[in-house]
Amino acid sequence: MQSRCDKAGVRLRAHGKTHKCSTLGRLQVAGGAVGLCAQSVGEAEAFVAGGIRDVLVTAPHPDWGSPRLAELAKGGARIGATVDDERQIARLGAAARAAGVTLDCVIDIDPGTHRTGAHPSQVVALAALAAATEGLSYAGVQAYAGHLQHMDDIGARRTADDAVTASLAGAVAQLRQANLAPGVVTGGGTGTHAWDLDSGVFTEIQAGSYAVMDVEYEACGGP
Repeated sequence: MQSRCDKAGVRLRAHGKTHKCSTLGRLQVAGGAVGLCAQSVGEAEAFVAGGIRDVLVTAPHPDWGSPRLAELAKGGARIGATVDDERQIARLGAAARAAGVTLDCVIDIDPGTHRTGAHPSQVVALAALAAATEGLSYAGVQAYAGHLQHMDDIGARRTADDAVTASLAGAVAQLRQANLAPGVVTGGGTGTHAWDLDSGVFTEIQAGSYAVMDVEYEACGGP
C-alpha cells in the first residue's frame, strides 16, 4: 500500500480503527505513512501514548473531546480533528486557545452515507469559519465513503466511487474559487484505494484494513 501511494504521489495516513495497535502504527509510519487516523478521541490518545506523533480523528467528536485533543497537542503531537458543524469548530477553537496550542481542522464532507459530514453546499462556509477561528489551522477536507469499501459488485463499487470523487472534486473547486484551497484532501479506503489514487483528487489516502487484509476483501475483489 505504501509503495502504491508513493508511486501516485499521495500520502498514506493509515487508519488505525481496524488494528487498534500502536506497534503496527509505528511500523506503518516507519514505512512511510505520514501518520495515523483514529476513529475516536480515545484511540487518538492511545496512539499518541504509543509513540505516534501525527494523528487525525476522522469522526466528529463529542463536547468533552475537544479539551482532550488539545491536551494531546500540548505534548507536542500534531493533532487534527474533523468537523461538520459550526458549533464543533467553535468549541474546538476554544479548547485550543485555552491550552495554548493549534489544532488542525478538517471539514468532513458527507459522501452519501448521511451519517456524518456536511452537505457539499455547506463546505465553503465551514472552511471560512475554521480559517478565521483562532487556535485552529484550516487544514483541508475529508470525504470517506465507508459504505462503498465492502461492496461485492466491483463494477457498482467503481461507479459509486467515481460519483463520490466527482462530487468531492466539485467541492474542492469551489473552495479554490473562494481562496480556501484545501491543503489536504483526505479519504478513500482499502476497498477503493486504486481508483482513489488514480483520481488526482486525493492528496492523502486513509486505507487501514490493508494491514490485516481479512478474507472479505479477497471475496469482494480487493487488489
